[in-house]
Amino acid sequence: MKQLTQLLVALTLVALLLSCNHSQDQNPEDSVPNTAIAIPTDPSPDLTENPEAEVGEPIVEPAEMADISITIQFAGDVFMHQGPIDVARTGEDTFDFKPFLTHIRPFITADLAIANMEVPVDARGGNVDVAGWPHFNTPFEILKALQYAGFNHMITANNHAFDFGFEGIVNTVNSFARQEFAHTGMNTSLADFNTPTILDINGIQVGIVAYTDSVNGLEALVPEASRVYAVRRFNSQTLADVEHMAQNIADLREAGAELVILALHWGEEYQNAPTQMQRLIAAELSEAGADVIMGKHSHTVHPIEWHYREDGSRALIIYSLGNFLADQTRLTDASVASQINDSWGGHPFIGRTQFGMLVNLEITKTADGQISLGEASVLPTLCMRDFSGETLGVVDGVSVMPLVNGELPEFVTDASLRQWGQVASEHIVEIVGAEWLVDFSEMME
Repeated sequence: MKQLTQLLVALTLVALLLSCNHSQDQNPEDSVPNTAIAIPTDPSPDLTENPEAEVGEPIVEPAEMADISITIQFAGDVFMHQGPIDVARTGEDTFDFKPFLTHIRPFITADLAIANMEVPVDARGGNVDVAGWPHFNTPFEILKALQYAGFNHMITANNHAFDFGFEGIVNTVNSFARQEFAHTGMNTSLADFNTPTILDINGIQVGIVAYTDSVNGLEALVPEASRVYAVRRFNSQTLADVEHMAQNIADLREAGAELVILALHWGEEYQNAPTQMQRLIAAELSEAGADVIMGKHSHTVHPIEWHYREDGSRALIIYSLGNFLADQTRLTDASVASQINDSWGGHPFIGRTQFGMLVNLEITKTADGQISLGEASVLPTLCMRDFSGETLGVVDGVSVMPLVNGELPEFVTDASLRQWGQVASEHIVEIVGAEWLVDFSEMME
């Protein structure tokens, strides 16, 4: 009898153990709670998938990387003759250029918006000796206005870089630092010269390098030791410097740049097209890895084109963006005036130097890190002022205007003014081609 009792107890224990093992194999969502007997369980996790996972830590699968898209906008030359400086003056040494950019501001919306700061900024400090042509010194407030308009990067390697010597370069660089405004071009030390400009634009690393082919013969104003790094120089008349420039592109890539913008201050002033040598240089630099060539200096609009490489990729070449914010309609040199004032529609003071364009470019980075250049488009612009034909120093108003679908904004009702807008738009379309223009009407609402 005693043996029978022991046998029954043993069978009962076996049954209980089998029941426990079975409950552990069930899906917790399918199991029925047992209110009579609560048996806590803590099964060991399977670490074969992730051996570093802690006990009880859920395994999270890595999320798939999504494509990244950004937009970049390019605008042309910014420089102030004495007339616009006087219009902007609000006190003895204070200025406000923001009204000049009020109407174009809604169109400057890119993740990276770049323009060319043609001249030194506050070159003496404290807005002392501000001046227009021939040696330019633009008041500090121009930087505030450009940021207000939507720009977040400027190019400072230009033919007027040495107008106020090395002091002007130092004070220009300090002005940008004071305004917390990024720029590429001018350098105050060899260390700055050797530090690549690489911007993180929403996860895409954008490298920028800037060159000028002239400093207007003012080298003597800068100490010889500083000329080496003050601005990058190149010869736009030959292919001699292409190899060195290609190495700069490679250096940017090695430093982490995924997209390379090459800003070139070059070409012949007041012409409607680049030289054949410019085209050759642009093609060579595109093959060397430049993704965008941002051309400037002619003060007139030049063509835009795609350069296609053998691997199927492409580069955007903008030979010249024209003037963005400037006043060259009443130059005192008659020979120059005859080049830029074509007397369209009986209006001899509509100079081509007042025409510009805002170039928009879409960039995509795929999940596997491939960069591609998407749609590029053009918004023509007109830097308007009184056009009265008086001396250069007399200006009643300045405003950079968008030319949406070939027209000035509707609030401009004067027939003559509207004709100026049509003339500007027609000329830009003739130079760059209608295929580059897009409908920006929705931005006017």
